[in-house]
Amino acid sequence: MAEEYEKDLHTKVNRFKAWTKENFPAFSEENDNGEWCFCDEFFEMYDCSMAIIRNLAAGEATEQMIDDLLYVIARDNEREMLLQELEKRSEWFALLCGRCLQTGYTAAKWQFAKHLPNCKDSDGFKEVIYGFFKTDDEYTDRMALRSLADLYPEQAERYAVDFWERKKYEYDEYQKIMVLHVLFQIHSPKLPHYLALAEKSEYRYLRENAEEIYGRLNGPGHNG
Repeated sequence: MAEEYEKDLHTKVNRFKAWTKENFPAFSEENDNGEWCFCDEFFEMYDCSMAIIRNLAAGEATEQMIDDLLYVIARDNEREMLLQELEKRSEWFALLCGRCLQTGYTAAKWQFAKHLPNCKDSDGFKEVIYGFFKTDDEYTDRMALRSLADLYPEQAERYAVDFWERKKYEYDEYQKIMVLHVLFQIHSPKLPHYLALAEKSEYRYLRENAEEIYGRLNGPGHNG
């Protein structure tokens, strides 16, 4: 059965790739927003991927199947339905999550970084979250920091401070916004310092998020 699934998925992935080459020749892993890909060819490979995840054990996956599944997951980045299914199947999640770090499928990486805290029985492999900080992708970095606050809150403060200070990306407003929300979530004593910096920032949305967090800190029912 696994061999049949592998062949079927690979055929459908190649059919989708041919469709994108003809209709969206400028497509790349870096410019995929997920909104254009819902054609018949997309749904054919999506349905096949879902059938594989539901009907095969992760141990039956071949190398070709793994690569094709990660390709489809990357294309499903608008709805993230395949990741939601994987959350229920920890062996599949663990396999594909770890392997995506070895690929160029950027949109698969940030989805796994984002969904890791929701994966059922994820304790055995959740340390993979640290691998997502090495991808050099701004959005993946952000999703990994958010998940770190859920998985390892005791480590999140150190990473959040580094995110703020490191100047890794030329445009880092959303990095800094995530820092504020993570520091708020983990009740960090460093939060007031970074809120004060945010208030003085030239970034409009960063200032607005700081104001929102001040309101939550001062609102009823907050235990600080």
